[in-house]
Amino acid sequence: MFSRYLRRESGFGYVLVLFVALRLMMLMTFPPDNLTLFGDYVYYYDLAAYSDEGYLPFIHYWSEYPPVFPFLSVVVYQVGHLFGGGYHVYVYLLGLLMIGVNGVNLYLFYRLARRLRGEETAERLAWVYSVLFIPLIYTWWNFDALTVLALLLSLEMWFGGRERWSAAAMGAGALVKLLPVLIFPAIVRTVPPRRWMTYGLVAAAVIALVVGPLLLVGGEMARVSFLSPMLWDSWQTVWALLDGNLDTGLLGGAAIHFDPAQAVATGRRPALVPESLKLALFGAVYGLLFFRASLGESLRRFVAFVNLTLVIFFLWSKGWSPQWQTLLFPLLLLSLPLHRSVLFILTLSFVNLAEWPVLLSRGMNEWLYLTVPLRTGLLVLLAADLWKGVRR
Repeated sequence: MFSRYLRRESGFGYVLVLFVALRLMMLMTFPPDNLTLFGDYVYYYDLAAYSDEGYLPFIHYWSEYPPVFPFLSVVVYQVGHLFGGGYHVYVYLLGLLMIGVNGVNLYLFYRLARRLRGEETAERLAWVYSVLFIPLIYTWWNFDALTVLALLLSLEMWFGGRERWSAAAMGAGALVKLLPVLIFPAIVRTVPPRRWMTYGLVAAAVIALVVGPLLLVGGEMARVSFLSPMLWDSWQTVWALLDGNLDTGLLGGAAIHFDPAQAVATGRRPALVPESLKLALFGAVYGLLFFRASLGESLRRFVAFVNLTLVIFFLWSKGWSPQWQTLLFPLLLLSLPLHRSVLFILTLSFVNLAEWPVLLSRGMNEWLYLTVPLRTGLLVLLAADLWKGVRR
């Protein structure tokens, strides 16, 4: 049956099977502690374990992440009790979930590539995406595969003419992490006001259906959970170097989450450059790019503009999370020629892996003065390259 399936499928069937099989074999072979060594699974597990005492995120303790994953993590943890519980069971269950999500992401990426580049090129791009190291390793380090799912699903639904489903996917993505919302400027740029306003209202309704009840039930814990990302001090960016903050974005252990004051007490130095000034500067730059871009009916230009929006956000952001690369890389393969996208992907991968885990995990934080400018320079070059593809 399996061989018949592969014969029926195009070359993409082999890509998908090998993609999933590689990850399953890793999960079978590597000890959970080794597989997740430099990631956040332990941190997720410690927070989810509070559910044994009846404590839930946004209600009894604050969360630095939007609500979808914290509650999903609790569900995974509780299901783990059916198999004896413990960290290793949590890793296997969450790992299996992330493998499935990554498999869907590969499928969505292939569908988008087929729309933008044709069948033959789409298959080649799927092979390239399937062997990238960053999406592979972050399967075991965090949950950003869910963010990628929301981003790619929103694009696929939009290009397929299912605008309200696309809006719902974007709204759901904002409840995983806010980054999928960066699709919206491209939509505003390409359709009449009535359509993009409807799109925005649908996405806002999805968000409100979750945020509203949590605020009512969770009160102060929910409020600081939603506000905390806007109030953190800088980390792992040029802004952090200016501020003198040479550490990662980790706020602290699980225990601090019962104190609302700790949601913003990062212990880092405050911003040297006022956030209002940064916002005005980057807002002016992005406004210029927004109104001068020429997207027309080109799907590839649309994706390039989403990609450009993402890069501008990274340059503006006070903090940098290396897992954000998992959102950037599929868009790069879709919007740039293959040789240029692979060059950017490999260079960014090496720089960010050198930063974490190679240097920062060993306490060599002073090397941020090298890795951060390198990454920032690469992002500036990438923004310039993407702009060539969307300017008038």
